[in-house]
Amino acid sequence: ESTELAQEVLPHGTQEFTLAEIVAATNNFAPNTVIGEGGSGKVYMGRLYDGRAVAIKSLNNSQSQYLEEFCTELDILSRLRHKHIISLLGSCVTVSKPKRLLATPQKKKKRQLTWWRKEPEEPEELEELQRFIVYEYMENGTLFDQMHSDHGPSTMSPVTGSWKMRIAVLLGVSRAIEHLHCHANPPIIHRDIKSANILFDANWVPRVSDFGLSVVWDIASEESELKVDRVVGTFGYFAPEYAFYGLLKPASDVYSLGVVMLEVLTGKSAYSFFMNDGTNVPLTDFALPIIEVGNIEELLDRRPVPEPTPWQLQAMKRVAQIACCCGKLDAKDRPAISDIVANLEMAYELICRDEHGSVDEPCLWPFVEQVDLPSDSPHSRSSSWAGYHSELESEVLEEGR
Repeated sequence: ESTELAQEVLPHGTQEFTLAEIVAATNNFAPNTVIGEGGSGKVYMGRLYDGRAVAIKSLNNSQSQYLEEFCTELDILSRLRHKHIISLLGSCVTVSKPKRLLATPQKKKKRQLTWWRKEPEEPEELEELQRFIVYEYMENGTLFDQMHSDHGPSTMSPVTGSWKMRIAVLLGVSRAIEHLHCHANPPIIHRDIKSANILFDANWVPRVSDFGLSVVWDIASEESELKVDRVVGTFGYFAPEYAFYGLLKPASDVYSLGVVMLEVLTGKSAYSFFMNDGTNVPLTDFALPIIEVGNIEELLDRRPVPEPTPWQLQAMKRVAQIACCCGKLDAKDRPAISDIVANLEMAYELICRDEHGSVDEPCLWPFVEQVDLPSDSPHSRSSSWAGYHSELESEVLEEGR
């Protein structure tokens, strides 16, 4: 049944690899080819017979949820072709041949001499269903690794060292989400947007990856949201309606994108920020109130430049305001992904300018102008939202992502 299910979602136009090709590409799954590991299995760096570098994800866990994610990833990625979405090359689903223990003369003689001891017979090895997904290899790791030096390279990367590059990354990711929400047929909700699922190719082009938790959005339905039985993903990126009630909608991806924006602006982790009093809170609880009162400089990561230029600061201010809009507690108050793309394009154009221009024209910023709020803004994080984090943290599993 599992084999039939995997074959049903085998992507049209992608390659069906043999187990021999997978083994050859990974040098028989050599330990030094492992580049990642999660609850469902390992990810290997390999090279195909034609010289292409690939990433090969193995499914070693037979639990139904991991099989479902495997099939979902194949199904959804087979529909997608976009500059900022990971490329699916193919898959491999195979049943290894059963290995029967041979009865050698020595073993027969031993059984004859010790039959009265009733020693248990050695069991036969059972058939094993092996599953792999093959992707284009991303040479420069994840956005998470680049932003957080304790996980990534010790030297400054193009992402870490440039505000222009950071905005370009956010723009690329937002365009990928726009493609999922607005141009994929049917539309897709990613459900696990986070910095660890944004990969970089050899040219530092960002690609959104990991579609195992994604769901198809039926725009013809009268329902404005999906009710899911299981809240899965990564702590710190959950939208409130999803975390509290299991309600999923495109705006849930928008909220997660806002968290990624805050990571890029601050250089801090999304889910383990320590306040001065020693309490551990999500980055949103710390950053959004500061953005609301206009103290953007207080938040900015100092690694790109100790003191940003005036137009860099204006661009960063706009990105921070976009993140603030994405972080609205009520999903209906968040901007549409197309508006986010338009505003990030303007922020990117602004930071590319050689001279300071007029940046505060209301017509240029269709929604971020609304977030220049006074210090007593009613948008301050509620105690119930803070309570959600402590209650949910022990219940939601990262599942190796």
